[in-house]
Amino acid sequence: MKVKELVRRLKLCDQNKPIRFYFLQYATLNGCEYETLLEFDEQAELTIKLDDSDENGNEQATSEGE
Repeated sequence: MKVKELVRRLKLCDQNKPIRFYFLQYATLNGCEYETLLEFDEQAELTIKLDDSDENGNEQATSEGE
């Protein structure tokens, strides 16, 4: 996908709504959060991390298991 295609698709959305990210792994959709958008010589990189994970993408312990 090119940046212009992503921008075109996003412009079709209500710009006041929150955006939700997912990735598909082994037939399971995993919820994610936006982390960074970087541009290098050859491409733009949008990174995501698992919901409620730390800055390294590690899942946070829940209070239920403690």
